[in-house]
Amino acid sequence: GPKIELMMDANKGATFAQALKLAKLCEPYNLTWFEDPVLQGDPRLMARLRAQTTIPIAAGSTATSDLMFLREYLVHEAVDYLQPNVRDIGGYTQGLKAAGIAQAFNVPLAMGGNYPHMNMHLHGGVPNGGRVEFHWQGWKCVEALFDGAPGPVNGTVTLPEAPGLGFTPKTGILELAVD
Repeated sequence: GPKIELMMDANKGATFAQALKLAKLCEPYNLTWFEDPVLQGDPRLMARLRAQTTIPIAAGSTATSDLMFLREYLVHEAVDYLQPNVRDIGGYTQGLKAAGIAQAFNVPLAMGGNYPHMNMHLHGGVPNGGRVEFHWQGWKCVEALFDGAPGPVNGTVTLPEAPGLGFTPKTGILELAVD
């Protein structure tokens, strides 16, 4: 129905021509974004695509460990959403830097990929933080290993107030890892 948002992710696997054709075919469906639409996440090609489609472009969630690469997305006006992932970018310090760079360009964050249990803290702590993507299977793994891990309820997550990430390893789980 109209209340469901759809996103599309090419995982940096499409040529420019393929990405443009797919975007044009999907424009009538009002997608929330087209993530990592072109090969190697080329900022220049993404900027060209962004200029030729009505679908917002998102990128930066996977295999992006260099702030300068994320900056190139912004300088080339290639994205509507920047997606730094604290797992890939080098932790929260680098995540905060990425958020600051995006904020300087008036671009919101939208976390793609996985690891929401880490990324939700970044998004909750910056003015341009936004949505955090939850992969069901990844979240089930976190729930199996940790006590107190918050999950989405009706589309929102309440950040935990406990120290650290806000959840702890289940009793006995660390001993299993040592054996």
